[in-house]
Amino acid sequence: MDYAALNGDLVASRTQGPEAPRRLAQVIEEANQRYAKILTAPFAQSKGDAFQALLRNPGHFPRVLLWLEARLREKGLAARYGVGLGEVEGLQDAFAPSPALLTGPAFLRAEAALAEAREKRILAAIQSGEARWDGAANAALLLLGYLANRWPQGAWRRLRMYLETGQFKAVAAAEGVSYQAVYKQFADRGVRTALLALERLAKGLEDDQ
Repeated sequence: MDYAALNGDLVASRTQGPEAPRRLAQVIEEANQRYAKILTAPFAQSKGDAFQALLRNPGHFPRVLLWLEARLREKGLAARYGVGLGEVEGLQDAFAPSPALLTGPAFLRAEAALAEAREKRILAAIQSGEARWDGAANAALLLLGYLANRWPQGAWRRLRMYLETGQFKAVAAAEGVSYQAVYKQFADRGVRTALLALERLAKGLEDDQ
């Protein structure tokens, strides 16, 4: 069975001072609560501004990655991500209390993918061991990053709410604006297109399992 190792690293965190690791820790705690049922190993923070987790189903990673980035952007932070698909060594009863206790192809590929994201200064990269599939998936992630860099903080906040509720009406009510205002912002900024692309990427990953 293939797992998805998700590695992340804050961008320019040193300019934020000691606040950056603390804000990251808050987001990690929220992520572990929100996604407990799909995490084989929970998110863990390392070296102050790096973090890592293991997802039991690769199809979950697009939504988790997007939620993480949205929550970080709300807190004035941003990250780069590396995703590795593959087998994992060290699991007992299909769970581990920390990803630091695990190894295997998924983690090696996630590390390499994160290095690629850093080098190319892009939002995210993925490695699965299948070059042709990686090319298509990375093209989708590259376009996601291009769109995401043009979203204001308010759009990220609304996106996070939408990922949590799945309803434009709920986002509009929380923001005190009309349904049409949220829908139009998502359409104009390419948020809806990005969501559709990630849904199709997730579906392709689930079909391969």
